[in-house]
Amino acid sequence: MKKKFLLLFCFVSSFVFSQEYHFDYKCYNFETQLKGSYKGNKRTNIIYFNSINKDIIGYDYFFSNQPNRSFLLYDFKLSNLYSYSINQESKFSSLKLDQIYPIKIYSDEIIIGRAEATKLSENTFLIKTFKSLKNGKSNLELKILVEKTSYPMPKVKFMDLTPNIHSKVYDALLSKLDSEYYRIVEVTTDYKNDVIMHDDFSKCEKINLKILTDSDFMLE
Repeated sequence: MKKKFLLLFCFVSSFVFSQEYHFDYKCYNFETQLKGSYKGNKRTNIIYFNSINKDIIGYDYFFSNQPNRSFLLYDFKLSNLYSYSINQESKFSSLKLDQIYPIKIYSDEIIIGRAEATKLSENTFLIKTFKSLKNGKSNLELKILVEKTSYPMPKVKFMDLTPNIHSKVYDALLSKLDSEYYRIVEVTTDYKNDVIMHDDFSKCEKINLKILTDSDFMLE
């Protein structure tokens, strides 16, 4: 009897302390290196987000040195990062929780004193960042194509740079838009260090995905 009670307690506790996350959009990131040591290399990442709740976002990454893909679920409100492994086909039936980390704040890789946005065409913008307010030489340049959406712009990570630098780029871009109801479709990033990357986010789809964080469990 005592064992049954203990098992029941553990089962109930797992649901009491679980965080449930809902994602209603899934976008593919087709990443290509246009210039650099790995020119021509391609990688497909998948991004999951909630169109209403900006505090959560999921990244399904493929790293060439790992047998499986990595699914990273960020909860910025709780400052938690949930790290999972998932099979190569990105099927959530294989989802396995590896570890929970506190979200760390890292130092910026480059110093940005100002960011400027220029409208090139109706939906295309050029973002340049500079080390200081007076510096005239850009240390990062991005050509971004956007499209109208029914939800506020999800601030997805697409550069190998800190969230703080991403925020400065997004702020500059949003300053030129008539509302926040847009999303990035394509972006070409010139890191100004002989590396240029292209990210294609054009393929997006509506989904209904729920994940319980502290168990290998999902609802779709």
